[in-house]
Amino acid sequence: MSDAFNIPKRMTTSLFRFSFRHYNTLSLLNSHPSKHACDHSFNIINSSNKRNSSSNISPSSNSPLMISAPEFSVDYLIIGAGVVGLAIAERLSKRQGKSVLLVEKNSRFGEETSSRNSEVIHAGIYYPNDSLKTRLCIRGKQLLYSLLFSQNQDSSSTRINYTSSITTDSFVSDYIPSHPFILSSSTLSPPHQKLTIPFYRIGKWIVSRTDDQSSYLSSLHEKSRNIGVKTYFLSKEQQQLLEPNVKANEVLVSPTTGIFDSHSFMSWLEWMFRDKGGDLVVNSEVTNIIRGNYGSGDGYIVEISDADSVDRSLSSPSSTAPKTRVFSPVVVNVAGLYSDRIANMLLPPEHHYKLYYVKGHYFGYRDGGALKVQHLIYPVPPENLKSLGIHLTLDLNGKIRFGPDVLYINKPDDYKIDDKRRDIFFEAVRNYLPGIKKEGLYADYAGIRPKLSGLDEPFKDFVIKEEVEHGLKGFVNLSGIESPGLTSSLAIAEMVDNMLIDR
Repeated sequence: MSDAFNIPKRMTTSLFRFSFRHYNTLSLLNSHPSKHACDHSFNIINSSNKRNSSSNISPSSNSPLMISAPEFSVDYLIIGAGVVGLAIAERLSKRQGKSVLLVEKNSRFGEETSSRNSEVIHAGIYYPNDSLKTRLCIRGKQLLYSLLFSQNQDSSSTRINYTSSITTDSFVSDYIPSHPFILSSSTLSPPHQKLTIPFYRIGKWIVSRTDDQSSYLSSLHEKSRNIGVKTYFLSKEQQQLLEPNVKANEVLVSPTTGIFDSHSFMSWLEWMFRDKGGDLVVNSEVTNIIRGNYGSGDGYIVEISDADSVDRSLSSPSSTAPKTRVFSPVVVNVAGLYSDRIANMLLPPEHHYKLYYVKGHYFGYRDGGALKVQHLIYPVPPENLKSLGIHLTLDLNGKIRFGPDVLYINKPDDYKIDDKRRDIFFEAVRNYLPGIKKEGLYADYAGIRPKLSGLDEPFKDFVIKEEVEHGLKGFVNLSGIESPGLTSSLAIAEMVDNMLIDR
């Protein structure tokens, strides 16, 4: 599709600006059978949502209603270039002869939830056994480590001593690092460029401070065995030897938990997607989706506006600026914090989604290196699993940070950091790290998670489904993709690919 759109391989562009500024290149689209300029009218299939007022629809003499032809046609259109959108785009771009367009409203990919998190590769042990969060986290962890380790085999930066014991995660054995922070660097070499994805399979401690919490750890250990994920307990002597600064009644170790550079991972996904002929357009926001038929098949017209012109104060984004219309038989909604708005453009009102925005603050820590920790340290999570508790993570340079907390907010773009929450963090952390100094905590950054459950509501799983029950064949909806979405990203892409196997 790059030739048709006349977009250089390593350039990300705005679809709106491109399509109007370079309209004379539209004839080039005819050179590819599956991505071309459109010259036929588009018949609208009656939408139960009837949200088409902004689409210049006028009734024709015959039913159904008609709309002017789209400017472009693609095989797959993906909305949202976070880590999951990138993973799906990269996966679908492997299909021979198929065109993939990835649409992002921000100025670059991964600007929201995907870049404001703990960058942890989760083991997959917390959620209900048969949930998508558990199954996709475990599978995603396997795919992610397989990618990182396989690309790392020839890297001289790896210094890992493997033990003889094999975990129940059969894809890779446990290891004991020869030094706390000698990192594995996954070196990937697309044409003309070398990309690396640093990672470290560091392991996580889940610590209890009461008898009830210790009982929870025993249950979690049994649960982990049942789903095939290795965990084990440490003796008091082992605890003291390995982490003398950590205070705990019991410690359950998750050895397959790791950390990695999620930004490098997203860059790699974007590179591979673009290298296979896919196109990413930025500063381009979806303002309406219309179901109908065009040519020989059913599908969707996706109306896209320059993101700078969009009013997001309404329940549905709107723009008075000119729109670019793109037809696709398959639309994948992976718009993260805005996925409910995208889904509700097509779904009937009684089946609308509602997302809750949950802000999580992160506090860094500096004390001149006096407080030393070598593992990720997690408290026992709250019963409702709204979060995993204010935990200690390490970045790839060994820098300590704490978070996230849980704060339900009203807007999906409020990233202000509330320094007053320092007291909350201090009280939570010193419960398992008594040597922490309050003055060493500083506000670092905040992220926002899209949740399907409200403050007092029980656990809700990922939504990943084709909305065929509402007559929306080809509309794949992903909503509530929060943690462990980063770890699960490659598995989610695999799942969506399988859903669309015959498309």
